[in-house]
Amino acid sequence: MAWLTRSSKFTLLMVALAFTLAVNLPAQVQAQASSSLGRELIDKIPNHWELSEYNPPSDEENGTPSDLGRPGGTRGDCYYISNGNIPVVALVPISGMGTTVSEYPTFSWYMPCIKSALGHDLKFVLKDSYGKELYSVKYPLPDQVNAGFRSITLPPFVKLPPLEVNQKYNWQVRLIDPGDSSNNIYIDGGIKRVKEDPNLVQGLKQATPQQRVAIYANHRLWYETLTTLVELRRQHPNDQNLAEAWHKLLTSVGLDPIAKKPLFEQASRTNN
Repeated sequence: MAWLTRSSKFTLLMVALAFTLAVNLPAQVQAQASSSLGRELIDKIPNHWELSEYNPPSDEENGTPSDLGRPGGTRGDCYYISNGNIPVVALVPISGMGTTVSEYPTFSWYMPCIKSALGHDLKFVLKDSYGKELYSVKYPLPDQVNAGFRSITLPPFVKLPPLEVNQKYNWQVRLIDPGDSSNNIYIDGGIKRVKEDPNLVQGLKQATPQQRVAIYANHRLWYETLTTLVELRRQHPNDQNLAEAWHKLLTSVGLDPIAKKPLFEQASRTNN
């Protein structure tokens, strides 16, 4: 039987210690890098997101727009759909117009809890700058709609042409009363596709998802910034840096009451 000498024991101890440090050191470095990256992400989001002015088109047939869904405050209780005053909120800048480089972008909004909605529909509509409807999709609502953030991505598979560069579009989310269109509720948002900056393309090549949010925000691409951050928060609901970045982003466009709502565990995509 072989016995360890004091010298060999000391050697093994030093090897074990060196191995422990080698394992733990990268984790510490990774944590510090993550914290630094989170700070960079937060700092890149502007305090005030300023974009071009936007005038939503009138749509008397479908009800009254809810002032782009700007909330003066939201309650935690449920709303009955028959009341008609339901604060659905479009996640857009104060001007209503946000930019994108995407051919088929994602649109997001917030819906409070709604009761007695059975028989009503939620309809998403995209129009060009002349008011021509380019795409629409309708979904039946359940009896109770849970509060949360919703999003929908334009589908290329329905032969929908991609958004054109330097063109403005209008999108709407409607809550439709099939029995009386005067009770319909809808919110508006605007989107403009802009030309992709070569520096943006280069910066995104090796970027992590968090870095992508910072890059998009630096280029003032509202829809990419919002969509990427939404996905990150879905994947990492307990990440405090992401929570702070989310709060700052929505506060930058006057959506303070929505920014305070811890509802990302209920975030969902309408057309996964």
